Amino acid sequence: MLTSPVCAENALDSRLREALSIHLDPKWGSAYWLARAAQLGFDPRVEIRSSADLPRLGITDLADLSARALDEFIPAMVLASRSKLVVAQTGGTLGRPVWTAYLENEFDEAFVEPFVAAARHVGFPLDGTWLYVGPSGPHIIGRAADAIARRSGSAPPFMVDFDSRWAKKLPSGSFAADRYLRHVVEQAVSVLRTQPIDVIFTTPPILNALARELTPGQRERIRGVHYGGMALEPEALQRSQVEDFPNAVHLSGYGNTLFGCCLELDANAGRALRYYPYGDRLLFGVAPAEASPGSGSATAYGAPGASGRLVFSRLDRTVLMVNVLERDEVRLVPPPGDAPRGFHLTGVESPAPVAAAGPGAAIGLY
Repeated sequence: MLTSPVCAENALDSRLREALSIHLDPKWGSAYWLARAAQLGFDPRVEIRSSADLPRLGITDLADLSARALDEFIPAMVLASRSKLVVAQTGGTLGRPVWTAYLENEFDEAFVEPFVAAARHVGFPLDGTWLYVGPSGPHIIGRAADAIARRSGSAPPFMVDFDSRWAKKLPSGSFAADRYLRHVVEQAVSVLRTQPIDVIFTTPPILNALARELTPGQRERIRGVHYGGMALEPEALQRSQVEDFPNAVHLSGYGNTLFGCCLELDANAGRALRYYPYGDRLLFGVAPAEASPGSGSATAYGAPGASGRLVFSRLDRTVLMVNVLERDEVRLVPPPGDAPRGFHLTGVESPAPVAAAGPGAAIGLY
C-alpha cells in the first residue's frame, strides 16, 4: 500500500520538529545547534514547523562541519550511548574531510533498508556471493556493502580495498594512476576467477576495467551489479548493462557519508537515472548553481521539476544537518506511481558536478 502525500508530509514534518527539539534541548542538545540557534534571532523549536520553513535556517557551510569536533554535532543524550554509534568520514572531494555518525538503527535506515527495498522492487538478486571493490577504513561505503550483503542473505562479501584519497592525487592518465588501477583490478580479477561471485558492488571506473579483463563466460555469470561511490553516466550504464554484464540486474545508488544512500527504482536498460530517498529522514531541495554559504537560502524544497544545485537536510537524532550545499546539479523528481513502501519523498534525476562546486572536486576511482 502506498503512503499518501499528505501522510508522508506530516511524518516528515513531525520528524523535523522532533530532531529540532532534541538538538536544541538546553541541557541535552548538541553544542553546534545550540550555538547556531543563538545567532538566528528566533527559536527554531517554535518557528520551524515544516519543511517549508527550512530556508529560514540558511545554508550550512561544510567548512563548519569539517572544522569542529564530531561530539559538537551529537546531542548529549546520544553521546551517553556512544558505544552504539557508527562513525565515518567523507572522502574530502570538496575540501577537508568531514566526520559524522549514525546510531545503528539510523545507519540501517540510511544505507541498508533502502537498498533491500529497492532490490526487491527491481528483482536484484538478494542471495549469492558478493564481491565489493572499494574503500574501507573510515569510509562508510565499505561498512554499508558488508551490511547490505548480510541483509540480502549472503555471507560477508569478498572485499578488495583501495585508498580513494590517494587515487585522487594521481594525475588522470599518468603511469601512477594506471598502475594503481591495475593493482586494484588484478586483486578483483583474482577473486572473480577463484570464487563463485554472483554480485559485484563497485564504482563505474573499476567495473569498466574489470569488464576488459574478464572472459565472456565470467561476465555472463554475474547476476547483479551495484554501482556506488561516484556519478554514473548513462552511456556507461548502457554499455555495462547491454554488452559487458548482460545477465545481471543493474542497480545504482546516489548518496554520500553525510546523508546516506538513495536508490533507483527502475532497472530497465536505457532508463533515466533517478534516485529516491527512503523513509522520512532525508529531504532534497535546490539552490541556484552559484549558491554559497551566506549568498542565499535553499529554494524549492521538495518541488518536482525544479532544477539547481542540490541542497539536503538530514533529520536524525544523532546528527542534524540542514540546508547542506552539495556539489551536484540535479532536477527534482516525484517518486514513481509503483514505488514500494518507504519511497514517498522527492528524488533527484541525473546528478552531475557543477563548475560552481569550485576547485578541489577531484574525481578518481571513487
